[in-house]
Amino acid sequence: MKQIIYLFAMLLGISFAACVEDTGNYSYENPDVVAPIIKSGIDENYSVLVLENLVIDPTIEGDESQYDYVWYAFPGTVTSSAPNDTLGVSKKLDCTISMEPGTYQLVFKVTDKSNGTSAFYKSKLVVASFFSEGYYILKYENGYTDVDFIDRNGELNVDILKTINGESLSGKPIRGTYEYNQYAYYVYDAEGNRTRKNLQPAYMICTDEDLGIYEGTSMKQLKRWNDAFLEVPAVKKPQGVWATTSGFMLMNNNAVHFAYLGGGGGGHFGYAYPNDDMQLNSMVTAGSSSCLCYDDRAGEFVGYYVQKHYPIKNAIESASPLSLKPVGEVYFTNCDLIYMGVQPYSSTSVGGTYAIVKDRTTGVASLWQINVGVMQYYYAVYDKGYRGLTIPASFDVVNGKVFAVQGYGVLSTPPAYSGVIYYSKGDNVVHYYNPSNQTEKKNMISIPADEEIVYIAHSSDPRTVTPVDVFSILSNKDGNWVLRTYNREGATPDINPKAVHTYTGKGVAKNFIYRNSGTRITY
Repeated sequence: MKQIIYLFAMLLGISFAACVEDTGNYSYENPDVVAPIIKSGIDENYSVLVLENLVIDPTIEGDESQYDYVWYAFPGTVTSSAPNDTLGVSKKLDCTISMEPGTYQLVFKVTDKSNGTSAFYKSKLVVASFFSEGYYILKYENGYTDVDFIDRNGELNVDILKTINGESLSGKPIRGTYEYNQYAYYVYDAEGNRTRKNLQPAYMICTDEDLGIYEGTSMKQLKRWNDAFLEVPAVKKPQGVWATTSGFMLMNNNAVHFAYLGGGGGGHFGYAYPNDDMQLNSMVTAGSSSCLCYDDRAGEFVGYYVQKHYPIKNAIESASPLSLKPVGEVYFTNCDLIYMGVQPYSSTSVGGTYAIVKDRTTGVASLWQINVGVMQYYYAVYDKGYRGLTIPASFDVVNGKVFAVQGYGVLSTPPAYSGVIYYSKGDNVVHYYNPSNQTEKKNMISIPADEEIVYIAHSSDPRTVTPVDVFSILSNKDGNWVLRTYNREGATPDINPKAVHTYTGKGVAKNFIYRNSGTRITY
């Protein structure tokens, strides 16, 4: 069963769909010969969730060993010549449903081995998904990358990739990303006719050896590395994948590739953008159709815009965005990038980018707030005139290893540098730096000393029916991962140190994605 279900926790409505042919609910291939009789045990309607087992145990009249059995499902509400999924070949159906979300005709066929006659019972099957809300834990175990999914009910579903597609991804995880409606690809019917599926959700996972592209509602595998490009790169050195609000960006061997919805392709990443002898950092922030990268060799920002096939460097604008023009001024060079991250707002990737750099010559660190979206106007940095905020030398944020920016949704009209930067130094403690008043708060949250924090995030969107405002810490301990969630204290950046929920699973975690069904934002 290669396909999977749309695991949304809402069960869809169902209606009567038993088919009546000949006697009762049964039909016969030859009405002149006595056929098997299905007595009971099958309902008219079924509704299941992804990864959920469907168990049906009917009663057959006579010697059950004299019959052959098969369960299969047709898409739609009527049985047709359309392809079907075989769900089982024994009297009792007990399987993990793995079709795409939708409505199906569930058919049970019983055939008499001695005379070849058959009886059928047809029910309506609705397949739904809960993948729209929960935590996707990207992890590494036994040489492979997979995903553990914590659903909205707090239940842990392990190894989603292997469960749904029959295999995990080889290699160690680098990054996973999701966009809810900016992927397009082709599907083919039995006759080879091609249909484009547009504005689709997609979840992409990049390891150091492979790339997996999955349908965003079912986690069904769509593509792997070898069929994900218009032209497969000669050198395979994946560095990560990021969602924009018009597609996806992948970095490989210090080169950027875009999969752009507006490009009209079949879900492939395009040709590599020129590298110009740059060494691109693994920290990237994405905008609507662009991404902001960092050239570690020169020590300066570099931007890419999907419709301009070259990198954008040394073009800085400090005036009003209403009078944009490049001034050709290099604000800095020869700096080390300490952190770069985006405040999620409105959708997957739109928000203010915060970046901390440290001058290699003077040792002075500074914070920059950057509007990534202006790269379509040829600007790598739009600084709003602040030209960086000097970070006091005594502040520990420059020693951080794991970072997160406070969610943009906390404030409706945030001023410059309104978001605090949470950080951990790769140990078991979380602190924050507040650039708006140039302060730091140390030891805000501590977890057990034998755990190492590997990922943190503040998820915030006050506009949903049930406002999203949760702080999450992912850590590793002895080859297992631990995820804790916390509440924020009022309108402050402080986090209540008492964990609201704690989840654990097997494998070494890299990071996580949090999705909430009430918002477009993916964290």
